[in-house]
Amino acid sequence: MTELLLILLIIPLLGNMFVLFAKKNDTNAFYVAIFTIAANIAVVLRLLPPTVVNSAIPPENYTYHWLSNAGIDLVFGADTFSLLLLLSVYLSLLIGMIGLLASQRKSKALLLLTLYFMWNITGFLTARDMFSFYIFFAGMVLPLFMLVEMFGSVHKTSVLYVFFSLGLVGALLLLTATLIIYRFNHGNVELSEIALVSIPKYAAMVVWISICLAFLSRIPIWPFHHWFAVINTGTKNPLVYIVVNLIPLTGLYGFMRFWQLTVPESVVTFLPIITAFGVITMLFAALIGISFKDFLPKLFSYSAVYYLLFLLCTVLLDAQYEKNIAFSLFIFLIVNATLTVLDLWSENACAESRCDYRGILAYMPRLSKIFTFFVLVAVGLPISSMFWNNFVLISALFKINFVAGIGIMSAITLICMSVMYELFIMRNLKTIGSAVAVEDISERQSAFFMAIIVLLFLSFFDPLWFVLS
Repeated sequence: MTELLLILLIIPLLGNMFVLFAKKNDTNAFYVAIFTIAANIAVVLRLLPPTVVNSAIPPENYTYHWLSNAGIDLVFGADTFSLLLLLSVYLSLLIGMIGLLASQRKSKALLLLTLYFMWNITGFLTARDMFSFYIFFAGMVLPLFMLVEMFGSVHKTSVLYVFFSLGLVGALLLLTATLIIYRFNHGNVELSEIALVSIPKYAAMVVWISICLAFLSRIPIWPFHHWFAVINTGTKNPLVYIVVNLIPLTGLYGFMRFWQLTVPESVVTFLPIITAFGVITMLFAALIGISFKDFLPKLFSYSAVYYLLFLLCTVLLDAQYEKNIAFSLFIFLIVNATLTVLDLWSENACAESRCDYRGILAYMPRLSKIFTFFVLVAVGLPISSMFWNNFVLISALFKINFVAGIGIMSAITLICMSVMYELFIMRNLKTIGSAVAVEDISERQSAFFMAIIVLLFLSFFDPLWFVLS
């Protein structure tokens, strides 16, 4: 298993090298990027069975002796939870790659930055010590900023630099916590052993407030939600949109790794504030989603609501619900990426044919069927495992805090109604005066998304049906 973990980290770097030396204006770099993601998916599928079958046995870690004199050993490991998130991240990036237009596939810079981001998020999700956790957390800031600046179609420079500053401040806050822990432990420490480090009371407060703020800065919660909304709604490149939408996952994952076992009681006292801000932001995001006319801004509001739902589940519920969160996140990320690509395809087809946005799906029967299915999964119909796991999570939240449960359920209902209504608008032909010729998606593209549909449908019966013991 340790060799496979090392391979998981090396493959994106090798893919980057091949893309770097590929010819300009050539699609070879694109196919190398596709192969790189597919190879990492194959490694994850090989790593999953032992963690599922022998879940009671702690997974084996890979240790890299980096600076032994300074007491810094980098430790990497993978359990079912992190492997499921990695699989969903890779599938999301693969869907984003498939969604690129022919001209976008020839951009070496886009592919290089995406693979570099992929390497960082792989290291982040497999990191098991404080230093490597910080290194990859901070490492995602630069490729994200460059992707948004070069390919995100965000016209306000001030928004880009504020967004970059938020990521940089979050990285500095986590660095502060890392250095304090290193000082009192006299060396690096594994994430599972941070609670054993003897830190004075006030220094511990600084550590945990810094950690919480670092992770919150990457989640669309007030006051950070505005910048996420501006960046997402201005991005028309499907791959860049998906990468930006994966950033809240990193903040959420940070809470999942730190909250249950290591956060002291002094920090838990701030929990009502996080809960209140989370519920209010969910309601605000849902109402904003209703006000938008286009589907992509509604999709951002939808993803913001669900990321905040998973955040509240992480901080309010016991560790026994971790698998439910993982299964829901697995489907959520795939559905979100697919809807992004399908919407941008329909929007591009509409622009090329000079037709109205209303009724566009009626002219694209293949895309329409696939789009409809994924919208139904997104709004919570019993088609995938996300339905069962969200039902369990929301029921548990009602038991913990009934008032918060009402607010959460209201926000989810509003945003789901908004998404469903937009689907009706995109299929309704009443306002289009005459027929127009709109090119539908190809049979190959349709087959790819049908394979994703089969994956989601089978997850309804067993979320880990693809794991072979």
